[in-house]
Amino acid sequence: MSWLGRLFGAKPAPAPAANSVLVDQELATQLTAGGSSLDLAVDAALRAYLEAQAKAVAAGEPERIPFWLRRDDERGGDLEEELRDRIIQRQAAEEEENVEGRARRSSKQLELGGH
Repeated sequence: MSWLGRLFGAKPAPAPAANSVLVDQELATQLTAGGSSLDLAVDAALRAYLEAQAKAVAAGEPERIPFWLRRDDERGGDLEEELRDRIIQRQAAEEEENVEGRARRSSKQLELGGH
């Protein structure tokens, strides 16, 4: 109720019925864009959502977490070992790059010195 309504003693809006909800106008417009009435569109949308949730639970994905946020439960919690292995692999790759870089520089120096 607006402050003017409160100032002049206007009656508050009646409360919605127990099984009704308030739907944002933009959402209502999107739901009824296909030409169906709002009650049928809301019913269809809710049923589709509940079916998708039921399928997710049946597939073993009750949370519907996006794949990039999911945790790998199959790893068994050996995160430290996995990180240690990655660090070792990275250090080995960096060392290999350093050796190749030194070999290239020494071969260039030999070429320059020989001419």
